[in-house]
Amino acid sequence: MTITISQDKLELQPTPRLIEELKILEKLAKNIIVGNKTIEGLRYTAILIKGMPLSSQKFTVSNSDVLFLLPPEYPQLPPIGCYLNYPWNTTGEGDHHFTRQSYYGAPFLSDEGWYWYCVGLGGGFNREVWLNSWKPSQKVDKGHNLATLFVTARHAINSDD
Repeated sequence: MTITISQDKLELQPTPRLIEELKILEKLAKNIIVGNKTIEGLRYTAILIKGMPLSSQKFTVSNSDVLFLLPPEYPQLPPIGCYLNYPWNTTGEGDHHFTRQSYYGAPFLSDEGWYWYCVGLGGGFNREVWLNSWKPSQKVDKGHNLATLFVTARHAINSDD
C-alpha cells in the first residue's frame, strides 16, 4: 500500500490529523495520492484513491478512481460527496446518487473527467445537518474520518439500494 504526498508548487503541508487519518485509510485503500486542488479561489486538499473495486453486477468496468475534495474547514465539515473518473450512465438504472451533475455546492469537475457522486455521512447536504451528523472526534480512530468516508462511498457506489 502506498500514500504519495504530492510535491506541487503550492506545497501541501498535511496536518498531524490528516496524516493519522491517511494511515487509517491506507488499511482500506491500496494507492492514495494526496495533493491540493484550487477551484474558483478555494483551496481543497485532494485525496485520490486509485483503483477502488466496482461491483461486476452494477458496472462494466472493474474499478474506478475516487476523489474526495476536503474543504478548508475539514475535519469540522466533510467533503460534499465524492467523484469517480468513470462516466457511468445511470439513466433508467435507478441510482439517483450519480447524476453527472454536482449539487449542494460541490464543484463541477466533469470537464476534467471527474463525475460527482452524492454520498455522505448523514442526512443531506447543508451546514446545519452536517454539524449534527458528521462526528469527527479528537481521537481520529473513534469518530468520522477519511476511512469512514471511503467505506461509506464504496458501499453506496457498489450497492443496489
